[in-house]
Amino acid sequence: KDFVDTSETRFGLFAMVVLFNIIDKNRTGTVEEEEMEEALRALGFSWLQEKHREKIFQRADTDGNGAIDFEEFKAETPKTLKTNLVKLAKKNGEALGFLV
Repeated sequence: KDFVDTSETRFGLFAMVVLFNIIDKNRTGTVEEEEMEEALRALGFSWLQEKHREKIFQRADTDGNGAIDFEEFKAETPKTLKTNLVKLAKKNGEALGFLV
């Protein structure tokens, strides 16, 4: 959970740029909804149903143009990652027997 709080450091910004570029598969300089959904699945966030993914996208797309630019991505990603990385850790920790 604390890892996400580094998003405003130089290293955190670098990581956000790299992540954005990985997600932007079609190299448009924006993340479309399908690209975001693919990234969330690749991260292992299997519990996010379509309605949840749509809500995340709509919340991130603050200008409503149907795509997430880097500034929108930078604002939304830490919140989404913080919530879902904790869930992923709990899920995997339980599956591996680390959490009781």
